[in-house]
Amino acid sequence: MIHLYFFFVGSSIASFLGLVIDRFPERSVIRPASHCNRCGQRLAPRDLIPILSQLINCLRCRFCSGRIPLRYLLFECVLGSLFLTASFGILSASQLLLLTMGLTLAIYDQREQQYPLMIWLMFHLILTLTAGFSWLMLGFLLLGLLAYVWNMGIGAGDFLFLASCAAIFSLTEILILIQIASFSGLACFCFKQKKDRLAFVPCLLLGVAVLISYKLLLLG
Repeated sequence: MIHLYFFFVGSSIASFLGLVIDRFPERSVIRPASHCNRCGQRLAPRDLIPILSQLINCLRCRFCSGRIPLRYLLFECVLGSLFLTASFGILSASQLLLLTMGLTLAIYDQREQQYPLMIWLMFHLILTLTAGFSWLMLGFLLLGLLAYVWNMGIGAGDFLFLASCAAIFSLTEILILIQIASFSGLACFCFKQKKDRLAFVPCLLLGVAVLISYKLLLLG
């Protein structure tokens, strides 16, 4: 029963983070209450049950039948599954937090083509309290500051995310992470129809997932 509870908590957090992604930074995440973006109808509690409400309503608004983007359901399922994995002791708290941060930032970066600094900062502070501070983290933070001033070929937000990765990875592991992200980014760029800015945080998140999965396989 406790594992089911962890899954529900994870999917509920994903539901809230989806709201944050939609509203940040132009609107408050508190007011107005959750509503349909198409018809403006305020959602009832029955419409806000993670995963279940979307499945019952067939990914549509109960009032206007407007389609609800699939990403909300996927985000809730993935984060719920990560919390479930953590409840079995497979993922550590810091690994879970880094993956949650990465998913949130990746979705935002993909949608808005921007890096939400305040969202990153809140996650990073919690991660630092959980996993501790390192000189490697400080190095990437300084690179992030420099990237705001000079064009270094990689965005400041990407360096900041790598600073968060330094909470649980060594320098060698982060270099491998960057290689994985670079190859996946190159593959994505080759298949893009419009050769505009590539959202790189999703590529870094892929590297994080591969490294954590590899470490878990070694432990197993």
